[in-house]
Amino acid sequence: MSNIPNTVEVLEKLRWNAHLCKHSHFRASMKGRNLHVLCGVPIVVVNLFLGSLFFSLINAELPDWTKWSGAALALLAALLGGVQTFFNFKKNYEGHRQVGNEYLAIARECERLIALYFDDILDLEHLSKKISELNTRYSEINQRAEEFIVSDKVYRQAVHIQNQKANREPSLVEQMRNRQAAAQRVAEEVLEIAESSH
Repeated sequence: MSNIPNTVEVLEKLRWNAHLCKHSHFRASMKGRNLHVLCGVPIVVVNLFLGSLFFSLINAELPDWTKWSGAALALLAALLGGVQTFFNFKKNYEGHRQVGNEYLAIARECERLIALYFDDILDLEHLSKKISELNTRYSEINQRAEEFIVSDKVYRQAVHIQNQKANREPSLVEQMRNRQAAAQRVAEEVLEIAESSH
């Protein structure tokens, strides 16, 4: 049976959820930034090309196909600019990044509090008060994050990343569980040896 108090388990769950939200929003931010660049770079290139081409040929008589090509490129640049403006990729990916950093701050504070508890610097009563404060902050971040939607695909990727990280770097609570399980096994083996020697 685990000797880890429920208060610490609640804090560990909050830490886990905050890390998961951080991964979700950071991944969504990368996707949004890629879309911003995907739309933005062609706009700049097309406009530079058209501007320099038509400026150099301002008095020249151009064949019809070049006029139509120029018009099509100008429409493409306007279309991409409209898509970029409508979806507001830059604001979206910056918002995801900001929310992700706020979740990261919550996760780090949870880790710090768990460490203080295991080092006997913080007791359960104070830890309980801190959890209440963290839950309030977490709820406020969740409300701000509603504007920045994370797709199911990005969320599943974040869960995968979170699970991989948990396997590579067990949390303090998981390390404590492992130590307690090892101590339990040793105690059972000692008891078995003592019983078999009688």
